[in-house]
Amino acid sequence: MDKKEINLDSVLESLGPYGRYNLLNFVLLLFPVLLSSFYECGFIFEAQEQVYRCKVDGCENTYNDTSWLKFAIPIDKTRDKLDSCKRYAPYGSVQQCVPEEFSNKTIPCDTYVYELDGSLVEEFDLGCQEWKRALVGTVHNSGMFVAMLFTGILSDRFGRKAAVGLAATASCLFGIIRAFAPNYTVYMAMHFFEAAIGGGLYPSAYVLAVELVGLKQRVIVSAMCNMAFVVGVVLLALLAWFINNWRTYILILYSPAIIVGLYVWLMNESARWLLSKGRKDEAIKTLKRAAKINNMDPAKLDLDALSNPLLRTESTPDRKSQFSKAIRSSIIWKRLVICSFLWLTCSLVYYGFSINSVSLSGNRYVSFMLVTIVEIPAYIVVVIVLDKYGRKKTMLVNYATCAVTSLLFAFLPKGNWYSIVLYLIGKWSVTLTYSSVYIYVSEVFPTNMRQMLLSVCSTSGRIGSLIAPLTPLLSLYHKSMPTVIFGGMCIICTMLVVLLPETRNMRLPDTIEEAEQLSRKKKPSLTELKGI
Repeated sequence: MDKKEINLDSVLESLGPYGRYNLLNFVLLLFPVLLSSFYECGFIFEAQEQVYRCKVDGCENTYNDTSWLKFAIPIDKTRDKLDSCKRYAPYGSVQQCVPEEFSNKTIPCDTYVYELDGSLVEEFDLGCQEWKRALVGTVHNSGMFVAMLFTGILSDRFGRKAAVGLAATASCLFGIIRAFAPNYTVYMAMHFFEAAIGGGLYPSAYVLAVELVGLKQRVIVSAMCNMAFVVGVVLLALLAWFINNWRTYILILYSPAIIVGLYVWLMNESARWLLSKGRKDEAIKTLKRAAKINNMDPAKLDLDALSNPLLRTESTPDRKSQFSKAIRSSIIWKRLVICSFLWLTCSLVYYGFSINSVSLSGNRYVSFMLVTIVEIPAYIVVVIVLDKYGRKKTMLVNYATCAVTSLLFAFLPKGNWYSIVLYLIGKWSVTLTYSSVYIYVSEVFPTNMRQMLLSVCSTSGRIGSLIAPLTPLLSLYHKSMPTVIFGGMCIICTMLVVLLPETRNMRLPDTIEEAEQLSRKKKPSLTELKGI
């Protein structure tokens, strides 16, 4: 009789999800996850908005006396403060800086006085060029978009370790070069290359961490990665609070990545990836080493009977025929369009809330940390509510909540305690919704097309993250415009979710036909579920 093949998940369960081997690897992998939060969100403070005004020759040497400002620089009535880009034209050369030396005619500034020395805006003289400052985030996310296209290919072709090592090394190299950029053009080029080559640090480390454990522990490991990312963002805000010079700030953020680039090569490769490449002997060697570190006898695992995915003989469907079926399916097309818009909205609103949080009343760093910290309970709650109340209800309630809080924040007076509360509730809702959409999208498409269709939705999400850094520019026209847009898109999503099927307690569809059936049948009874 042939020996029964052993599944890798059962081996990982036998090794113990929280043995010494896995705990050591979790520590080594959560560190690059934490660093990735620096590199994905660092630009928010690196190129943050600065206070500046026109430089008025003849008036700047009056020491602490600023009484002359009211007749030298007009008031911007939309923002109720001194205009940043205009000043009153003098009749001639200003000598005593008195009202009689200035006319009522306004002229554009030619030079500026910046409130904060050592900032990016001050050093590259970006006064009244807000589009250049906002472009930093867009260029960064453009690089992340490029990274998304090839990181998966690199990881699948050369291994998880190679992907983590390359991303960490590239982040360190281009980040440090950027810290010494002599001008704005070089700075932006290094920003793009750093994100384009190093932007795969989080997904690469995440995949390697998840592949260390069996099916039952993946949700917990995923939550651990999310928590590490949030902790990193809070540390980022604290660092930006105390470091004013943007070059020093970048050096502190990016230097630790070289540590990851060195030690990752000493780690073991993912046994799951090795098996997928037919390298069964290497996978067994890795698992035996893990067993020894966990003080287990490798012989008890019977690793020689481990199944090899490449040796399975089941017939596989023709991908071309399945692709043509997907193109002709109106249900799949409708689902793809809706899910893409849901993902785009989540990405835009999530990053939009984070970026615009620095403009909240009070301390910008505290506001940013509060908006980030509310994500922690959201990641915990989403695991509970998705199974208890279902995917549709969870998304409906949270899209609606985000819409209401965004619109209330837009039209209620700012500066009160409840405006901060509304903003935090909105960020909580979109975080919970983002996690829900990620899980839901993986459940409504068939197995043989899931990765490709999920990638289409994810690409739409990247479009949202590209647009998000530009939303603060809208506040120049009206303070409430960004949150009004967020609320309006969430309202549209609330209506679109109604058109989608529920997937709670449903088996994952393997074919186009099974995926279509999700929209044609009701939720199965408990009796039917027991028979599945």
